[in-house]
Amino acid sequence: FTDQVITLSGRRRQSPLGLSGETKFEVALYLPKGNPKPAPLVVMSHGFASDRNHFTYLSEHLASHGIAVAVPEHVGSNVEYSQAVLQGLANGINPVEFIERPLDIRYVLDELEDLSKSDPNFANQLNLEQVGVIGHSFGGYTALAVAGAEINDLRLRQVCPDQDPTFNLSVLLQCRANRLPPFNYDLQDPRVKAVIAVNPITSTALGPASLGNIQVPVMIMAGSHDIVAPTVPEQIHPFIWLNTPEKYLAMIVDGNHFSTSGASGDDFALFPKELLGSNPQVGLSYLKALSLAFINTHIRDLPNYRPYLSVSYAKFLSENSLDLHLVKSLTPEQLEESFGSELPESIIPQLAIEPISKRSETVLDQIKRTGTIKVGIRKDAAPFGYIDTNGDWKGYCFELLNSLKDKVAEELNKPIELKVVAIQSTLENRFAIVRDETVHLECGPNTIRSDIAGVKFSTPFFITGTHFLVDSQQPRVFNRYQSLDSLKIGVLPSSLTETFIEQTYPNAQKIVFPGDIGRSQGVKALVNSDIDAFASDGILLIGEVTRQGLSSSQYTLSPDQPLTCDFYGMILPKSDPPWQRIVNSFIEGEKAKEIWGGWFTNLFPYVLLNLEYCIDK
Repeated sequence: FTDQVITLSGRRRQSPLGLSGETKFEVALYLPKGNPKPAPLVVMSHGFASDRNHFTYLSEHLASHGIAVAVPEHVGSNVEYSQAVLQGLANGINPVEFIERPLDIRYVLDELEDLSKSDPNFANQLNLEQVGVIGHSFGGYTALAVAGAEINDLRLRQVCPDQDPTFNLSVLLQCRANRLPPFNYDLQDPRVKAVIAVNPITSTALGPASLGNIQVPVMIMAGSHDIVAPTVPEQIHPFIWLNTPEKYLAMIVDGNHFSTSGASGDDFALFPKELLGSNPQVGLSYLKALSLAFINTHIRDLPNYRPYLSVSYAKFLSENSLDLHLVKSLTPEQLEESFGSELPESIIPQLAIEPISKRSETVLDQIKRTGTIKVGIRKDAAPFGYIDTNGDWKGYCFELLNSLKDKVAEELNKPIELKVVAIQSTLENRFAIVRDETVHLECGPNTIRSDIAGVKFSTPFFITGTHFLVDSQQPRVFNRYQSLDSLKIGVLPSSLTETFIEQTYPNAQKIVFPGDIGRSQGVKALVNSDIDAFASDGILLIGEVTRQGLSSSQYTLSPDQPLTCDFYGMILPKSDPPWQRIVNSFIEGEKAKEIWGGWFTNLFPYVLLNLEYCIDK
């Protein structure tokens, strides 16, 4: 085989010192020689405070058996990043790393696909229909995420806010994800056909519901003396939660968090040497043998390797210094029996019960009685709700809420003909029409906040922030540290942006554009050079530039990072938790995800950049 480090570009990524633009993304690549056909590919994901050299021994082993291996460097959680943490240059793991790591895997696969088509050196080298992922610790989470386990925000909200003192170090890391807005991040990659998670962290960031969604074969490898990611809550219980028919739990008795690591203790800067333990060759040999058998069985579809995934073969491999056990099934009853008494921790954790609605008639009952869902949508907030050049009502919210009736019909559990009635909402009336029950919900660019009486916000469905729209042919940089004295800045009245401009740039000359056409008129004023900039949420500025057919290369956002951080949610009645649950479930569902993708896929780099900045902030 050959090994090389390739440098990919075009990936925006968190750096040890904060946000960066497009970074050079390094990937160690091992390509087998002499394969008669393209080789299957395994992507390896290292843990926190590690790097792409962590599993060099395993990469070389697999490559020598005809399997290509790609090992990306997760720059937001590698050795360099951990050293920045120790030096006080970074504030621990950025929660966005729980999203970025699976996206690193997707990015590597996308780039290798492109190279296979465009670079003769990679032609016919890789079979990207046969892809597996192996990850250790945080990389184990990464492998399970790309296999279909979604970040479990409900579990995070339950466990993390009132977290008791714990000896489970991994929960401290997992609870960083509690700061993420509960978006549908869609981290699964359908090209991944099987995964191995070595000492994974799972109990809080994923939990039973998320792990139960995985449909591809999974092997979990654990060490009984792991005190970084304790075996029972992080590997044994999660193994029980898996519903995939092809699952394996490999237990190294007396093994620890680093028993299968080929790297030295110096590569784990944040961990005391006492936690690392010994690094015997026997643990490495177990992972080499089991991973080769697993990949050949479930990715290469070579049935003659299946016997090497048996209990008897594990016994054959096992050595006295570190016993190896392999199981393919385990029930809560069996675990309780082996424990010998009541378990100290519930295998399937109970989630908190929602409060009961106190409304005399719930929204769902009203919809059932009238057959009508009343929704508020803006006409002045492209791309969420606007009037197109033909005079038709368009937008993400318009399309999304027209599909809400299917979710409501499902909740009513009976065939019913529902209609959606759209009522215009405005910046001024959007909260009132929900409070007074003119509409059942309002969808638009509504920044989630806690100071509005009588309403509650849904799960966030978008993130943006204040930017200035400027004419790039008359460049000017806008940021927090300039006074903008005497500059003419356009704003909408009674908006959060207006308040921000007044507080941050008191010497700027504020030009107000009122009414439903305020944003449209403000952008036209910029085009006519009547103002120096128009301030609003970045996504709304992008939407208005597009709606007016202006050049996006001439009319641009400044600065690149938002000046504020705004998460959008739908406005819902405060006193109806069941209706809130239905709407949140709809926002998190596949249909809503499909509609979001149709409107915003091309803007995902903008969304992710905002998310990284705002979560880090």
